[in-house]
Amino acid sequence: MAYNFDCRLFSGYKPCVHKRDCAGCPHYDPVKERICILSLEAMGAVLRSTCLLPAIKRRYPNSHITWITLKNTKALLDNNPYIDRILLADTTAINTAMHLQFDLLFAVDKSLEAGAIAQRLQAKEKRGFGLDGNGVIVPLNPEAAYQYDVGLNDELKFFINQKTETQQITETMALEWQRDPYILQLTAAEEQETRRRREGLIGGGARGIIGYNTGCSLLFPYKKFTVERSIELIQAWRQAWPEWAVALLGGPEDTERQRLMKQAFANDPLVLNTPTTEGLRSGVLWMNTADMVLSACSLGLHIAIGLKKPSIAWFGVSCIQEIDLYDRGVKLQSDVSCSPCWKKSCDKPVKCYDQVSVARILSATSELMDQHILPKS
Repeated sequence: MAYNFDCRLFSGYKPCVHKRDCAGCPHYDPVKERICILSLEAMGAVLRSTCLLPAIKRRYPNSHITWITLKNTKALLDNNPYIDRILLADTTAINTAMHLQFDLLFAVDKSLEAGAIAQRLQAKEKRGFGLDGNGVIVPLNPEAAYQYDVGLNDELKFFINQKTETQQITETMALEWQRDPYILQLTAAEEQETRRRREGLIGGGARGIIGYNTGCSLLFPYKKFTVERSIELIQAWRQAWPEWAVALLGGPEDTERQRLMKQAFANDPLVLNTPTTEGLRSGVLWMNTADMVLSACSLGLHIAIGLKKPSIAWFGVSCIQEIDLYDRGVKLQSDVSCSPCWKKSCDKPVKCYDQVSVARILSATSELMDQHILPKS
């Protein structure tokens, strides 16, 4: 019996989805290029890297795409229609990855672990970043030089550069930048579950939901408001838009913070404390219930961008110009002279997270309501 070993749908393990012989199959889809994307961390950066997928498919329409990532990040890539195979670098699947032969590797991360993997993978051409024998991260192609320089020159990164991260990584990979979106695809069942959860949240008659991403990575603790500032903001939202619910959205590290926030509104059924420990994909669905989202520059913001939510993004530690809200949001810069800094600790008496006023957030909320949410009369 003859088989189409080069067909996208053929694995040699079990019948493909069409369950028929290869001979004369009308679904035969020959692969011309085998492409690998290597993006391990951080989770927000992995999701942001999905902007490469449309550009890859424009340039290589008959390509087969393998994505190598970490186990805790895989949920952000599940159900992505552009990705044919996901392999986990932190499992024995890395052995499979090392055996495969690719035509092209896109190595996104500038890290020791990812760089070492990039060097070992078998690919005819490699773009992005690798690791030399001395443990130094190096650019793999001439087009990667600009993003490489941005990472090594604070003056360039903080003040001169005006390119978003999505533009930088697309150009690093020698692909055409067309401001392609993140690709975060929900299944039909997940869309239905979102509707069920939303109905449960606003069953009390709320007009809609303002989503508040309450936390951030433990690596950068200044990317979140204090609990006191959060309570002040929620109170202001509830007064300005009493018919709108406020949903607290966060991960396991935000559990106690959210408990304290909800405690301050124990008698207000429209301040909603959503679960924080149900896993990453469930967290995506909780965010999907919201009509708009406020977040610092964190994983929550990238999820909101991926879900195409109107968003308010505030920046203190990180670079405001590097994030693209795709004309669906408002960006607020903290009123401090030292922003951005990308510091994990700070000795300043007044922190950047205390210099994004509630009044500015209310103004941005009103702007999003008028432009993206409330029906035009």
